Amino acid sequence: MNTWGIIKNVIIGGSVLVFFFILWFYNPFKHVEHYEVDKEVQKIVDNPWKKTIHGKTIAEEGRELFVTNCSSCHSLRYDGIYLMSVQMNPKWKNVEKSAGRPIYRHGKLYKDRFFVPKDVYESFAYDDLQNLKASLGQIPPDLSTIYLARGEGYLYQFILNPQKVLPGTTMPQLFNPQYDKQAKEKVAKIVAYLKSVNTPPPKEQAKRTIMGILVIAYFIVMGALLWKYRENLLKRLGYH
Repeated sequence: MNTWGIIKNVIIGGSVLVFFFILWFYNPFKHVEHYEVDKEVQKIVDNPWKKTIHGKTIAEEGRELFVTNCSSCHSLRYDGIYLMSVQMNPKWKNVEKSAGRPIYRHGKLYKDRFFVPKDVYESFAYDDLQNLKASLGQIPPDLSTIYLARGEGYLYQFILNPQKVLPGTTMPQLFNPQYDKQAKEKVAKIVAYLKSVNTPPPKEQAKRTIMGILVIAYFIVMGALLWKYRENLLKRLGYH
């Protein structure tokens, strides 16, 4: 195959990959509802690792709000949060230490948080999960990857007013701006926390981007060197 044939195959193959990539990850024909985040709380969502006046990060305060308000129905195994009824069970600590592993995130090891495999957790929490199903009609999902699946706009609006976003949902309105002046701020902190579980801090994200570029560059250089080696080898064998 000549050089032009190789270039043509690369262009065609690359175009096909890009086409299916777009359809798989971003379908332009699919209607996507857009949800806005209030401007006054956007900075909170955008900066989960920023320190607050209380000496904690926004994400840490969001985690506390999540545990207090959300863990009665939802777990978040990626950060060692399980149903409140499960965590109150005296036997659960032994399960965490025997079947789980400490959470390690962004260069920090949390020795008081454990990631427990799904089958172990669901087996231990079977009765608690079935009680929720009987009360709500279904088992509330684990929210470990909900930020990646739904995005900040949807989560903010849904937590703030569940019935407005999803009419008929069994999710109650836990934060009502009419009765709580800090409702929007609290919801924003929970969303910021969910974001911190799924996305790295800016510095770590920059490192990952650089690493990705270096890896791609490595494969390009190695591919070119191997192609050159192949050409030289074919010449020595008399095929050119």
